[in-house]
Amino acid sequence: MDFKTLNTSTLANYLRTVPSVTALLGDMDALDIVEVGDGNLNYVYFVSSRANPRDSLVVKQALPYMRLVGESWPLTRHRSDREAHALRQFGALCPQHVPQVLHFDSEQSLIIMQRLSDHLILRKGLIQGLRYPKLAEHLSTYLAQTLFHGSDLFLSAAAKKQAAAATTNSELSKITEDLVFTCPFEDHASNAYSPALPRTEIERLHNNPALRVAAAQMKWAFMNQTETLLHGDLHTGSVMVNQTDTYVIDPEFACYGPFGFDVGLLLANFFTAYYAQDWQRPQAGEDPAPYQDWLLAQASSIWCGFSDKFLALWVAHEAPTTQSFMGDARDADSLARFRTSVMRQIFSDTLGFAGCELIRRTLGLAKVAEVASIPDTQARAAIELRCLRLGEALLLQRHHIIDMNQVLDLAR
Repeated sequence: MDFKTLNTSTLANYLRTVPSVTALLGDMDALDIVEVGDGNLNYVYFVSSRANPRDSLVVKQALPYMRLVGESWPLTRHRSDREAHALRQFGALCPQHVPQVLHFDSEQSLIIMQRLSDHLILRKGLIQGLRYPKLAEHLSTYLAQTLFHGSDLFLSAAAKKQAAAATTNSELSKITEDLVFTCPFEDHASNAYSPALPRTEIERLHNNPALRVAAAQMKWAFMNQTETLLHGDLHTGSVMVNQTDTYVIDPEFACYGPFGFDVGLLLANFFTAYYAQDWQRPQAGEDPAPYQDWLLAQASSIWCGFSDKFLALWVAHEAPTTQSFMGDARDADSLARFRTSVMRQIFSDTLGFAGCELIRRTLGLAKVAEVASIPDTQARAAIELRCLRLGEALLLQRHHIIDMNQVLDLAR
């Protein structure tokens, strides 16, 4: 069947051909289908049964171009193959935090998956000032499980190389290389500057050789450190939550890259949420300080939880044998030193990637809603300045920062 962009009318006819869908939804003449995609790339539909609205699912179709821009920006629709593969792999490793894939059609670039109808996109919850008691525990578990098990620390050398070769995602990785690491650090046509953000501050960053070198070093790491399978675009808009559950969605940018990339992007989005509370909480008649403290505590707990769990997985994997990644596991002192050095490098990379994400979300093409939606241009610019300055500090000081306490002090 030739590829066709589906809509709310034609999608119903397609779903009739999928046995797992008809078994779930029942009467295929009584469906509610709503297009809800608010991302940059794809169409997303909620499909539910009128007879029993809780019988529902999500349909996501990739387009042969970037939805945010239009047909002038062609893009392979087979990115959905990468997303389906990543969802299944991450789901096998961490099923409690990844939605189930019910059906995948490569020819139509279409994924049908579990609908998280009782969940909210995390970014929206943070804008509203909601707290999730299990959030850091869940996200740190997801990060440790997925990042460790995709790496040479768990896989055999041959299996890791085969997996990396099979997970090439060059077109979407090129978007990351350009929009995260390159364009925001120069006066590029794709950048979008808010009107009150001082031009002198933008020019200062663009004309800072040390900062541009640091960004280039992070780009080099992203392109060459094929350490593990990444989600590739992990931010608060790709997490769905409620008071008891956390799910990570939308891994279409999945690729092999550095351990610290997913962690850094996620932490940066907690920092943008933190700064945005200077506007959001007073609008709700609240003092921003308590919620801001909670957000910083989440960022710290995500890193510390990830680090502890990653190390525990590493130790447990090597414990039954006399061999470790570096050879003789009986040389406990050398092995401990090696593990310390690896975690130190992951932390440094995490800070560098967080710095790039903060700057690109401020100066680059794709913004974050918690900041971009602020109608007061002066208030928005003040928040953006804080994002830029933290991003700059993390990039330039990443090799000298010892722990998350220093990061939180910088953020404050």
